[in-house]
Amino acid sequence: MREEGQISAYQAMGYQVSIVLATAILFVPAITAQYARQDAWLSLVLAYLFGSLQVFVATKLALKFPRETVIQYAPRVAGKILGKVIGFIYIFYFFYVAYFVQREFEALMSAAYLPQTPIIVVIIMLTLLAAYVLYGGLEVLCRVNAIILAVALFGLLLIFLLIVKDIEFTRFLPFLENGVGPVVLGAVVPGGWFGETAVILMLLPFIGNQGKTLKTSLLAVTILFVVMEMVVIGAVGIMGPNETGRFLYPTFNIARRVTIEALPILERQDAMFMMIWVAGMLMKLSTFFYAGTLGLAQWLNLRSYRILILPAGAVMTALGMQAWENIVELKSFSGEVFPLTIIFVNFMLTGFLYLLTFLKPKSLQGAS
Repeated sequence: MREEGQISAYQAMGYQVSIVLATAILFVPAITAQYARQDAWLSLVLAYLFGSLQVFVATKLALKFPRETVIQYAPRVAGKILGKVIGFIYIFYFFYVAYFVQREFEALMSAAYLPQTPIIVVIIMLTLLAAYVLYGGLEVLCRVNAIILAVALFGLLLIFLLIVKDIEFTRFLPFLENGVGPVVLGAVVPGGWFGETAVILMLLPFIGNQGKTLKTSLLAVTILFVVMEMVVIGAVGIMGPNETGRFLYPTFNIARRVTIEALPILERQDAMFMMIWVAGMLMKLSTFFYAGTLGLAQWLNLRSYRILILPAGAVMTALGMQAWENIVELKSFSGEVFPLTIIFVNFMLTGFLYLLTFLKPKSLQGAS
């Protein structure tokens, strides 16, 4: 099947920024500080380089097949059977990320605002909103995301400017106290999350100005790097590496500390942060939900992905309900398992397909 709708390279870039920022902004500061401590900011530099490599490979692969998604061209690149298996792995990965988003959303909402509300209610509310957006198609997703992302980036910049006066830069010393090893370990998690920008594998066929896609994809990783550096520097510089590593959500705690005596209306920015985060989570869930249902429809040769939205959403919700027992397990999964899964799919599997296009160039002639 070929889904209708067309977006620009910059709208796709907005997607790439939103889907990473929504979840990484919560967990990355704590997990990175646990490994690299005061050198967490340096871990993000390595993560940025690795993330750029991942999105470069994914975009170059996608540009070889400008009219198809990875689900459609994988059988030609890797052979019919292996290609179908690879396509299914991508589909599973998209849904896997989506139900991870569901539980992460529920975890913070239950811990901070809705402790008495059953888990299923919170998850179903978010999933139904995402399903509603999906029925509108890719262009609707893009328009909504553009507004949300603009507000999110402005809000995060405002929060950083309000806390910068409280940052103690002595907290970043001594430099490389424990050597390079902890810095490398601290780069794994954000490096994995930056790799989510490889969702371009599913978006490229719908981009009108594809010639700009590589530039905008690398720009997306750069924007993410700058924003995440602000968050990590703010967290470690105010709370210190030990406290940052202990908190489940250091970014949320930093937003709560914002105070301006002359402007009381700007105090307690956690409410603004929460609104930004909820909207971002909706966009991330919608994007991976869309990629999963579109990919599954193409894998099954269905005429439309829309008939899969409700059944896929129900299965995804059921899986999300059973995945983790509590918030501690979820944080452990976020730091130890989830980034490695992303790296396997977005770097190793995508890199494997990219290499195959050079080993089998004749069989792919005319593909684009």
